[in-house]
Amino acid sequence: MHETRRVLDLGTGPGHWAVAMARQYPHTEVVGVDMAVWDVETTEETIGATSVNWEIDDLDVWGVEDDFDDLTQRLKRYDITHDYANREPLSSVKQKGKGPASPSDSSQPHTPSESAYDSYMLEAEAQPGWHFSEPFDLIYMRGMKGAFAYWEGVYDEIYRNLSPGGWIEVVDFDMSLPNIEAGVDQFPFPTLAKLYLGVMQAAFKSGRPVGTFYMHPTYLEDAGFTNIKQTYVNVPIGQWPEDEEQRTIGKLHLVCIMEMLESMLLRYLTMWGDATKDHWTKEEVLGMVELAKGEVMDWANGTDRFGNIREGWCASYKWIVGRKPFESGEGGVGIVEGSLVGWGN
Repeated sequence: MHETRRVLDLGTGPGHWAVAMARQYPHTEVVGVDMAVWDVETTEETIGATSVNWEIDDLDVWGVEDDFDDLTQRLKRYDITHDYANREPLSSVKQKGKGPASPSDSSQPHTPSESAYDSYMLEAEAQPGWHFSEPFDLIYMRGMKGAFAYWEGVYDEIYRNLSPGGWIEVVDFDMSLPNIEAGVDQFPFPTLAKLYLGVMQAAFKSGRPVGTFYMHPTYLEDAGFTNIKQTYVNVPIGQWPEDEEQRTIGKLHLVCIMEMLESMLLRYLTMWGDATKDHWTKEEVLGMVELAKGEVMDWANGTDRFGNIREGWCASYKWIVGRKPFESGEGGVGIVEGSLVGWGN
């Protein structure tokens, strides 16, 4: 890692990972990019000031399908409960014969007068794609499900913006509801289950489905990456593990889930609704979130019919890494294979 010169944290959010990387590797240039300003000042005050270069840019140069009615009709034919790690919940833009967004017809000159020199145009019009000044040796993404619709294009751009020998690392998680043996106990989360299904349907209707399907190794393979490896770790939700450290992790994880419900559900359900209606009201969402929190706490503090603490609820955290091959006859800067897993902790 000491030879790695440039690192990109794609979708940096409040910048915790970027700041930690810059502190751990002070001789590496770390860039954190997101489409909006997050509370990076608080992060740096908490962890410590660093030399991270913060950039604001909307890297979704492709957009989404804007035919809301068509997406709604397709939702009726789609099994929303399928495994969200599978590729692909939506037919991709590429499969439909569309490429990345391109300049509009009005920007393409067709007549001599339209082609004439414009003294007010100081630089060429930006072309589709990402425009970083230099390539990176590592590009990192975490928690980006639902961020893009055209993941083929995302991985193509990541590949293009890596140096030969550079690495990609992607981290995310799936959180399915706990498996309840049929007929043993009544399903403990009726409200949470409705919200879970609703947000999946809303995300589908938005054109950006959520789920870890975007981490399927074939995306990396199609973009040209090699040395692709996956790692899976089950993280407990709640204090059911016997191991004290795992109990602490499970408690913290449960708190995170309780805190994220409102922020995750409110925008999806009020903007896109679910399979039954176009929009939920803010009051509907907030009311059901409170009911769902109560269900989760009752479950976390309860026991099964034998008097044992309920157990088995985990989130599946996933890592996938891949490497851009060295060009023939060319050296380059890279990261020692296998050193990536764990950086996202």
